[in-house]
Amino acid sequence: MIEEQKKSGRPRKYDAEYFPHFCNHNRTLEIIVDKYGNEGYAFFYRLQELLGRTPSQGYDAYSDLKYEYLLSKTGVDHEKADEIITLLCDFGEIDAMMWNDEKLIWWQNFVDSLKVLYKKRKNELPTKIDFFKKVMLEKGPNQHPEIHKVKESKANNTR
Repeated sequence: MIEEQKKSGRPRKYDAEYFPHFCNHNRTLEIIVDKYGNEGYAFFYRLQELLGRTPSQGYDAYSDLKYEYLLSKTGVDHEKADEIITLLCDFGEIDAMMWNDEKLIWWQNFVDSLKVLYKKRKNELPTKIDFFKKVMLEKGPNQHPEIHKVKESKANNTR
C-alpha cells in the first residue's frame, strides 16, 4: 500500500473529558469559598472544566473576546474573576508571572492531576513551556517582537 493511503490511528488527544474533583478541599479553595461563597466554588471548578477541554490545558485570556469567554464559562463578573485569579496566583496555583504579563492561565497542579489520563493515552503531559510557545506563535511577531529578534539573532549566528 502506498504510504499516503495508509490510515493512521486516531489523532492524539490533548484535552480532558474528566478531572479529579476531590472531596477534601485544599486551603486555597476553602479561602475562596469563605470569601466568595458558591460563586467562588463554582469559579474554581468551572475554570478547571474550561482548562480541561482546552488543548494543552492552558488558557489565553489576553484578548477582550477570550476574556469575556472566560467570564461566561466561569459565571462571574470581571472584578470577581480578577480577584479570584489573583488569589490563585498568590497561593501558587496559577502561574502569576504568566497571568500578570500575558493574561495566560497555567495551573500546574491541575495539569498534574491529569497524569493518569495522559498515561492511559500514552501521551506526555502538556508543559508550561509548550503552552507558552504555542500561544506566542499564534499571536505572531507583531505581539512579541522580542521573541522573533532572538530567533533571528540565533539564525544569523548559525550562518
